[in-house]
Amino acid sequence: MNGKKRLSAAVIARCGIMGGLLFGSQLALAPFANFETVTPLLIIFTIVYGKEAFFAAAVFDLCELAYWGFGLWWISYLYVWSLLILFTLAAKKLLRNDPLLWAAFAAVFGLSFGGLFAAVYIPVSPAYAYSYWLAGLSFDITHGIFNFLLTLALYKPVTLALKKVREFHGQ
Repeated sequence: MNGKKRLSAAVIARCGIMGGLLFGSQLALAPFANFETVTPLLIIFTIVYGKEAFFAAAVFDLCELAYWGFGLWWISYLYVWSLLILFTLAAKKLLRNDPLLWAAFAAVFGLSFGGLFAAVYIPVSPAYAYSYWLAGLSFDITHGIFNFLLTLALYKPVTLALKKVREFHGQ
């Protein structure tokens, strides 16, 4: 097999389900500005399943593309969610299993979301990217607050449930 590791059917199915859950939950909450479960769920998926969260994020991104169509925003989604997963992997040992710390982590991500999102516009026009970020600061504040509250509410029950599922399947 050339030393390449293949994904098992279980991993593919799990990542598909996680990506579908991300998409469905975001779609359900779309009427409420900056109130989304993608951030807390991706953090939890990364804590429980590690790098598999990248595949779940890819499924989510592809569902977004299929549903909403292409735009520069979609390119931002590709790297913003990947950065969240990378930051979560890096912070796992530091933040351990503390819901309050993970909620604060999610809040910081929400506060920085607009700046991260605007980075795709820098090659087009740095001034536009900067103004785009500034215009959305009030939304980023709301995003950070909701990320904090949702992560605090979801962290323990969802993490516990996913760990039980993982143990049940012997992983």
